Amino acid sequence: MQLLSPRSGRPVVLGLLAAIGMVTGAAAIYLWAHRVVAVPGMIYYPGGAFPFGPDKKPVNLGPFYIDEAEVSNADYAQFCRATGCAPPAGPGDLPVVAVTIAQARAYARWKGRRLPTAEEWERAARGVDAHRYPWGNEEDPKRANLSDNPTLVNHALMPVRSFAKTPEYQMAGNVWEMVDTAVTPNDVALASFATSREVPWIQIRGGSYNTPLAAAVTYEYRPIPESYASPEIGFRCAKSFP
Repeated sequence: MQLLSPRSGRPVVLGLLAAIGMVTGAAAIYLWAHRVVAVPGMIYYPGGAFPFGPDKKPVNLGPFYIDEAEVSNADYAQFCRATGCAPPAGPGDLPVVAVTIAQARAYARWKGRRLPTAEEWERAARGVDAHRYPWGNEEDPKRANLSDNPTLVNHALMPVRSFAKTPEYQMAGNVWEMVDTAVTPNDVALASFATSREVPWIQIRGGSYNTPLAAAVTYEYRPIPESYASPEIGFRCAKSFP
């Protein structure tokens, strides 16, 4: 019987090593291209399904980032210095309020971001376990800047990084937050504003310092006209991945 010489097996070994190298390199390139890059001040959420709305209907989302806190007066003042708009009044650590969604969108574009959709906002607020509030299902107004929080002497705006992270700050209370999702107003909403169904309407979510815990349910919202601004309404930004 004739045995193979050491040299005759060498091309096979080299071919296997080359194939392994190509697979390893391709895997490394894929992982590098799909790596999660940390964005300062934002929280990353992977894609997947979560229970949306009061009926907990499964909704699939792509991966995204969302601000860990509401946009502050200091944040918005930087935008105004760069673009020439009127800077907000009030302490820098309070949320910027009394802006329309058009102004919020302009700020988000300037930051290379956008406003969250209703689905993204709710995914960040309630998680994948269908929580009623950002901290869970416990009916505890002491956890947020709400009108029925018995520990608060004064009911007013608070700094954007107040209370515990869950994992964002203040997705319940402090200010209502605009989300970039159109909605058709009901008769109650129409009676509250001197406008019609024909103008664009959006959602606000999360309640404010002037609303009770019941307004801070993660899947509830109120409709407002796009042109409306209020000292109780602010926003936070989102960003698509990658």
